Order: sequence, then C-alpha cells, then structure tokens
Amino acid sequence: MVTHELLAEETINQLIQQINKEKNLLFFSYLTQRRDSALFIGQYVEGHLTAVLGYISNFPFPAFSFYCVNVNEVYVPELMTFTREVTELDHKIICGTILGTKELELFEAHNLLKNPPQTFLSMKHVDESNLLDSTISKRVIEEEFQNITRFLHEGGMKFFMSEELIRCPFYGVKEENQFIAAGGFHFYDRSYVELGNIYTHPEYRGRGLGKKLTSELTHLGIELTSDIYLGVLGDNLPAIRLYKDLGYETAAQVSIVDFSLA
Repeated sequence: MVTHELLAEETINQLIQQINKEKNLLFFSYLTQRRDSALFIGQYVEGHLTAVLGYISNFPFPAFSFYCVNVNEVYVPELMTFTREVTELDHKIICGTILGTKELELFEAHNLLKNPPQTFLSMKHVDESNLLDSTISKRVIEEEFQNITRFLHEGGMKFFMSEELIRCPFYGVKEENQFIAAGGFHFYDRSYVELGNIYTHPEYRGRGLGKKLTSELTHLGIELTSDIYLGVLGDNLPAIRLYKDLGYETAAQVSIVDFSLA
C-alpha cells in the first residue's frame, strides 16, 4: 500500500542523522537551516518511508529538494499528485531542484523534465594551505543592502535571497564607491558553511578579484567549521580551476533540473 503524509518532527530529526550530507547537501539544508520555511512530503510503501520532497515557497520559483531511500520503490506519479494537492501548485508550473544520477534517471523516466539538466558540482574545502592572504573586501553594512541586492540580481545570481544578508555576512569590493565584486554565504552555521553568490562585474574580471574574495570568505568559514562547501556549474571550467587552486575538491556531481509536478 502506498500512502503520503507531511513528515513529523521526529522523522525529520531521524533523517538528519541518516543521510549523507555531502551527497545530499541541498536536502540537508532543507532539513536544517531551511527547516522553518520548508514543507516535507513523504511517501510510504507498506509503512516504510521511500521518498521525500521538500518544498520551499519563498524562492522566485517553486523550489524542491528530493531524497530517495530506495529509488526502485518510489511511485513517482502518486507522489507528484499528492504534492500538487498539498502545495496547490498547478501541474504545468516549472519547478526547480538538484538531483543525483539515480534520481535524475527516475525523473527522466517519468517525463518530468522541462529543460536539459545542467551539471553542477558541490565542492568541499580540504586544504587550508592553498588559501591566499588577502583583505581586499569589506563587510556589507545594512545601509548597503539595497545596492548589493541590485548588484547581485543584475549579475544573474538567481539563487540569491535578500534574507541571506540578514542571516549571513556578505563582503564586497568597491571602486569609486560602486560594487565591482561581491560574495557571501547561503549558510553560515557551525553545522556547515556554504559560500554563494560570488560575482565580479564583467568589466573588472581578469584581476583576480573572485579568487581573492573566495579565499577571504573561506577563511571566514574556517572560523566556524571545517565543513565548508560551494557550488559551481560543471561547464564553468575557469571557476572550477580557481576553486581547486584554493583547496576545494569535488564532493558530489549532481544536476540542476527544471521539472513539472505531472
């Protein structure tokens, strides 16, 4: 028998202890740092939890995370139907998530994808000796929040959320009192740190600003924890080389996916 329900707090706590954080970083963030704003939709087969869809509504698009206990036991159409009922999302709306290889194959098998998937690398910092001794940036203060938000949005940082400026430190580089590079964190917590939204204005690229800024942000992360991550598109080879030069290595290769709930 297949049933669905919203997960209880006890089940969420159990999942935090059970999952591999490095291989399921997005889902782990839903369970922990995004927990207060997330909805967890569970599928049970013969009373055993087989799959979970985490949902957050405050992104610019319907944002999901997907976790499988056993990919061979998931009833995808039934899970999507229940998810539409709970979230009240139309079956045609385009949603976003990040999937591992087996989960991607599952979505493809049920014709859920709306665009070609994008390869995405989750990278973890492992070598502090490779970091630069740089102090080119300054912390963004509250009076600058509007300007930095505009700068990052104009730079195409679609995963940037303005609330991150309140939760996490952000740093910027200015020239003639205008931001030319900036970056911060998706999460800045002792459980783990995730760098994000590192952007240099096109006119100022080639000066090493991104490398120096990434190094400075990594130093800040080390003050909290040894679990420091960042994400990068798989075809962004210059950025991947830069991060490797700073002591990062690939922890997981996944795919960014646009999909529908039907």
